[in-house]
Amino acid sequence: MNRLLLSVLNLLADEGAGDTNKGGGMPSWVMWVVLGVIVVLLFAWFFFSGRKNKQKQKEYVEQLEAIAPGHKVKTAGGICGIVTEVCDDNTVVIKTGSEESGYSFIKIEKELIAQTDAKGPTQLAREEAEERKRLEKEAAAKSAKADDVKSEEPAAEEKTEEPRNNEAPAEEPAKEEPQETTAEKDAE
Repeated sequence: MNRLLLSVLNLLADEGAGDTNKGGGMPSWVMWVVLGVIVVLLFAWFFFSGRKNKQKQKEYVEQLEAIAPGHKVKTAGGICGIVTEVCDDNTVVIKTGSEESGYSFIKIEKELIAQTDAKGPTQLAREEAEERKRLEKEAAAKSAKADDVKSEEPAAEEKTEEPRNNEAPAEEPAKEEPQETTAEKDAE
């Protein structure tokens, strides 16, 4: 990124150094416009990336505050365990190990926790909103399916309707009565 910026600035400086009256160079105001656009884009990029980082930091702090006994945690050093106690001095006691090998209890600072299954208020609100959106989409899909089924039912009924007046009805074959055989005629 820095090399690209420097090469653009060097190109602009080389073009701007030429005499614009002789017709070979770029006017100096174009150089300033391009430079101004680059500076504005850099400030916008820093501003928006800073906002994302602040939101992530806020969620992380909320998660740490929501940690309670029973939550699973993983430390920055890779130690996994279950919180057994939350102390007042911003520390937690985690239990690691198993029954077979024996349990170990470690007291660490909350800031050393890298991952946890605890959820802060912001994360809970976001998950609830996502769940509502998912349910609304499912309801919309179901209603769309119901509308499709309703629109298909009249079409199926139209196919089974009686022929209309302008259409000739299909003729039914005449029923023939059984003919008497010659033996029956002779018997009479």
